[in-house]
Amino acid sequence: MADWRKDIGDALAGAAAAVRRDEPLARHTTFRIGGPAEAWVEAMDEAALRAVLAFCREQDVDLTLLGRGSNVLVSDQGIPGVVLVLAGRFEAVRVEGDRVVAGGAALLDSIAAMAEQAGLAGAEFLAGIPGTLGGGFRTNAGAFGRSLSDVIVAAKVVDCSGRERTLTGDELAAGYRRPLAGQDVIVVEAELGLGFGPGEPCAAVRERRWDKQPTDPSAGSFFRNPPGDHAGRLIEACGLKGRRVGDAMVSEKHANFLVNTGLARCADVLELAQQVKALVEEQSGIELEEEVQILPRERRR
Repeated sequence: MADWRKDIGDALAGAAAAVRRDEPLARHTTFRIGGPAEAWVEAMDEAALRAVLAFCREQDVDLTLLGRGSNVLVSDQGIPGVVLVLAGRFEAVRVEGDRVVAGGAALLDSIAAMAEQAGLAGAEFLAGIPGTLGGGFRTNAGAFGRSLSDVIVAAKVVDCSGRERTLTGDELAAGYRRPLAGQDVIVVEAELGLGFGPGEPCAAVRERRWDKQPTDPSAGSFFRNPPGDHAGRLIEACGLKGRRVGDAMVSEKHANFLVNTGLARCADVLELAQQVKALVEEQSGIELEEEVQILPRERRR
């Protein structure tokens, strides 16, 4: 049986792409957890992206899109198939009037900074969020009562077949920490509608975030806030701050952060998460739901 990993280098030889085998994903996640990717591919432009999609489709190879790894927990066994990362031209951010247009790999913090420099208000809540615009679409990222869905007015996406389309209006509707676009599309570029005027300084927003959050490696808020309450409050009320499984721990600073205090494994974090969920449900009757994405996702056939 042919090894597709040998073929992918040849297939992408003429494209603006970088390919590496058995790349440790712990290097690429904010949790610092995760086994290897069978093949790690960085696509620098749309032509390279289409080439990767075509290869995976023709060879029936699993494809997983990864941003900056800030809201994911990767299996200790790694991720089969191709782990695709957008880079290069996808990182660009520009201002057009009262709008910011950003590539799918643009950092949310960079978008906030660019808007501030242009005298635009409305994107400052993105300051300090350690992820990309495309990754933010997965969970409708936000902070301080605001989410991407409040400012995104259009998004250019590509599906796994390589078909491109632009989403607007109701197609971008999303609930709290729910996908802003389909899970099986790749955000190539999106447009944020803002307004001229002063907003809260990005430096102040970052400071507010950092004051509340732990510095140990984590994936951010691990559980979604249930309606009318906060996951962190529920977890703290159960006396779970400081609970550990191996090197995974419920943060002493913010109970909705599960942190890696050293060499935590994915299995440690999952066991700790299950203990937290069980105790919160037992004491409050509320079943917490993970906000963090567990990778690899089950493949759809």
